[in-house]
Amino acid sequence: MSAKLIVPASELVEIPAPHPEPRLIYQDGEPHKVNHLTLIDGKTFLSTTEAGDIMAPGSPDVGFFHDDTRFLSRLELRVDGYHTVVLSSSTEQTFSSQIEMTTGKGITRDTFEIPANTIHIRREQLLAGDILYDNISLENFNFKELEVVVELAYEADFMDVFQVRGVARQQLGHYYKPVLRDDSIVFHYRGLDRIVRETLIHFSPQPVDIEGTTARWKLCLPPFKRFQLHTTISPQVEYRRPRTTRSDFAQQLRNRRDAFAEWASHSTSISATNSIFNQMVATCKGDFHALQIPDRNERVIAAGIPWFATMFGRDSIIAAYQSLLLNPQLACETLRVLALHQGKEMNDWRDEEPGKILHEYREGEMTRAGEMPFGPYYGSVDATPLWLILLSETFNWTADEQLVRDMLPHAYRALEWIDAHGDLDGDGFIEYARRSPKGLANQGWKDSWDAILHRDGEIAKAPIALCEVQGYVYEAKYRMASLMRVFGDMRMADKLKKDSAEMARRFEKAFWMPKLGFYAMALDAEKRQTQVISSNPGHLLFTRMLTLDRAKTITQRFMREDMFTGWGWRTMSRDERVFNPLSYHRGSVWPHDNSIIAHGIALYEFREPANQLFNALYQAALNFRDYRLPELFCGLQRREHDGPVQYPVSCSPQAWASGAFFLLLMSVLGIRPSAQRRELNIVNPSLPGFMDHLSIRNMRVGGSRVGLDFTRHGERTFCNVVDIDGDKLLVNVAFKK
Repeated sequence: MSAKLIVPASELVEIPAPHPEPRLIYQDGEPHKVNHLTLIDGKTFLSTTEAGDIMAPGSPDVGFFHDDTRFLSRLELRVDGYHTVVLSSSTEQTFSSQIEMTTGKGITRDTFEIPANTIHIRREQLLAGDILYDNISLENFNFKELEVVVELAYEADFMDVFQVRGVARQQLGHYYKPVLRDDSIVFHYRGLDRIVRETLIHFSPQPVDIEGTTARWKLCLPPFKRFQLHTTISPQVEYRRPRTTRSDFAQQLRNRRDAFAEWASHSTSISATNSIFNQMVATCKGDFHALQIPDRNERVIAAGIPWFATMFGRDSIIAAYQSLLLNPQLACETLRVLALHQGKEMNDWRDEEPGKILHEYREGEMTRAGEMPFGPYYGSVDATPLWLILLSETFNWTADEQLVRDMLPHAYRALEWIDAHGDLDGDGFIEYARRSPKGLANQGWKDSWDAILHRDGEIAKAPIALCEVQGYVYEAKYRMASLMRVFGDMRMADKLKKDSAEMARRFEKAFWMPKLGFYAMALDAEKRQTQVISSNPGHLLFTRMLTLDRAKTITQRFMREDMFTGWGWRTMSRDERVFNPLSYHRGSVWPHDNSIIAHGIALYEFREPANQLFNALYQAALNFRDYRLPELFCGLQRREHDGPVQYPVSCSPQAWASGAFFLLLMSVLGIRPSAQRRELNIVNPSLPGFMDHLSIRNMRVGGSRVGLDFTRHGERTFCNVVDIDGDKLLVNVAFKK
C-alpha cells in the first residue's frame, strides 16, 4: 500500500533547489569536531550534535535519514537567539537520547541578566520506526518570572545518500515551498525518479508563529515551573506505507524497550568481572538489534551508519558470522534474505551474473532514477563464497536441516557462479573486473579506488585475483563438500573436496613471495604479484588453507611493529612506500579485519597473539563514545599516553566492527559447536588479560541452551559447564599442546 501524501497538489508552489553555504560549527574560535549522537531503527537513523541539533553543511554526515534519503538537513534549537550549552548527553541503546542543557550567559530580560545555570533544558529524542520524537522541557530556577523565546529552525534538502557523500548531480528534482499550518510544517519534493517525498513536522502546543521554516514560542516561565514542547518528524514516501503510526512519546519508548528486551531474551548473555567490558558488549548487542532491516518476513543486518544503512552482501554475511555466538537466528535470516536477491541474469549495468550474491541494495532517488546501479548491485567478488561459508557454519551452530534444504538450490547456483563466472581468464583463480560504468573498480572488502596497488604506487589493473578471495573459495568448497555429504550428494562432495585441494596447491605457487616471506595481496591482469605487505593474507588463516608452518610465519609477521600499531593490525605495512595511516585502506586499522585475522590465528591454536590483539582492541574501544569500536581508525603507532586517532568519516555503529568482540570471544575461548552431532567443543580456552572470569548463559547450540563459566588461574583458563537446557548436548573441553 502506498503512503497517503500530506499536501495536495493545489497547495504546492515550486521553488529553486537549495544551495546552502558551507557552515562550520565553532567553539572558542576554532573548528569544533562534533561528537555525534546516533539513533537507529533499521534503515531510518538520526545523527546529531551533542545538543541534538542538525547542522549538516558543516558536518555532512548528520541529518534525519530514511531509505537512503535525508529528510531533515537542519534542526536548530535556540533560546532567545542563542544556542544552548550542553551539560551532558547520553543515549539508551540506539533508540533514544537525553540531553541536559542550560542557557549559559548573555541572555537579558528587562535589564535583568539571567544568571548562568538557572534555566534547565532537557531534550529527549526518540526514534521509533519511521518517526522521530523531539521533546523539550524548560524549567526556571530563578526567583523571578522569565520571558524567553524558544525557536526551532528546520530545513529538508531530500538529498540522496550518495549526493550527501559528495557524488555530483547534473540535475535535481523539484522542490516546493514549505506548507505552513497552525501546528505543522510540511516540506515537499518530487525526485527525478518521479517519487514524491515529504517531511511532516508537527508541534504541540502550536507555535505563536512560524516564520519561514522557523517555529517560535514566547514563554512566560514562573519560578520553579516547567514548560514542555513536543514535536514529531515523519518522513513520507509516495510508494511506501509508513511503518509506524504516531502515538505518545512514553508509549513508543516502552515499545522500543520491550522490543529490545524480547530480542535480548533470545540472545546469549555475556557477563565478565570487568564492568567496562560488559558495557562494551551491551553496546554491541544494542547495535545488532538496531541495525536489523526487515525484508518480507525476515531480517538482515545493515552494514552501518551513516553511509551504509542498507543490506550489504559481504558486510551482512561477516556480521552474521561474527554474531553466531550472540544469536544464530541473525545468520539464518541473513542467509534467506540474500538468497532471495541472488543474481538471476547477465546484467552489465548492475555487474550481475546468475548465482552471484549481491553487494548492496539501495532504494534512494539516484538509484531509482537510474543514476546509480545499486538497486541491487552485484559488484562483490567475495560475497558469494562467504555466503556458502556462513551457510555451513550456521548449520554447525543450529543443525537447522530445513534451512539447509531451502538454501541448497541457492548453494548450487553460488557454486556454479564460482566455476562459470568467477574465473575470468581460466587460470583457476577467482577474479573481478567491473562491467558497469558506475560500478566499483575494486570489488573485494578493500574497495576504494586506490586500495590494490604495486609497491611503486602503480594501480593494479583488472582482472584482479585477491589472495583472501582464493582462500574464501577454498574454504567454501571444503565446507560445502562436507555439507553435501551430509545431505546425500556424494558426487558433488567428492568434486568440491578435489577442487579445494587443487586451489591450495595453485595458490601457494602463484601467491607466495619467497624474498619477503609473505603472500602477495593480489595478482593483476598480467598475473604480476602486488608485492605489498598487507592484512589481506591474514584472512587465509580464517580459511585454514595454509600449512601449520606457513600459518606460524604469517602470524609472526603480523606481530612486528610495522603491522601492529599497539591498537590493532594495519591494513598495510608501515614500511611500504604507499603506506598512509590516514587513508581508508592503505594503513588504517579495521576492527572487523582484525577480528577475522585473530579468529584464524586462534583456529591454528596460536592463542597468545590472538589475545594480544583482543587486548589492543579493548583498550582502543575505551577511547570511543559508548566504548563502541568504529568502522576504522587511523594506523598511527601507539605511544605512551596516546589514544587512537579517529578516521574523519568513519561509520559508527558499523555492524562488523560491533561484531568484532563476539568473534574474538568465540575465538580465544575455543568455542566450536557441532550441533548436528549434538556436541560442543571447547578447545584451549584462554581468557584475555583484562578479565579473570566470564559467564555465558543462554547460548544456543542446536536445540540446546548452554551456560558456561570461564575462569583464569595464572596462565590457564578453565571451563565449567553450568547448565544445559533443551536437547542433550555433549560438551568436550580439550587442552591441546
